[in-house]
Amino acid sequence: MCCDSGRSGKKQPGVVRVVGASDSGKTTLIERLIPRLRATGIRVGTVKHAHHGFETDRPGTDSWRHAHAGAEAVAVISPERAAWVLRTPEELSVDLALEPMAGRVDLVLVEGCKRDAAHPPIQLEPGTGERLEISADACRVGVHPGTLLPAELEQITTFCVSVLREREPCRQSSARQ
Repeated sequence: MCCDSGRSGKKQPGVVRVVGASDSGKTTLIERLIPRLRATGIRVGTVKHAHHGFETDRPGTDSWRHAHAGAEAVAVISPERAAWVLRTPEELSVDLALEPMAGRVDLVLVEGCKRDAAHPPIQLEPGTGERLEISADACRVGVHPGTLLPAELEQITTFCVSVLREREPCRQSSARQ
């Protein structure tokens, strides 16, 4: 998977999925991992899978009115942020959802997307088995992420960094160009 440039021609970020049942602590774990990953110099992005749909805009705003008038795509841009909402005939794959992040982030934590087997998971299963089990291609957490000890969070951070390092030769060759 190294050096996958995607359709944009920019290097695609590494991806780690955080999966588990509702209320298993997915968002909590992501909130705890982001500052740790950033402290290592990694630019982090996130993708949230909303299997029941979502609304990003408040009724009555101009962009909401554009969308409700039938626009296929709506972008809202400001000096510090940008957001896109696209109508899609079917759910996008994780890789397609990542394309706007290409070249802007190094690693994306995806909350959800249980069926996506292309990216390594951190599986949350509070109340089952060991507190933490990590292999080269997966991580399993047997406690609620809010109760993870600093050393355990460090192990999970190391797992995420290892996913990114699999792509490191790509980064080095890109730097030479």
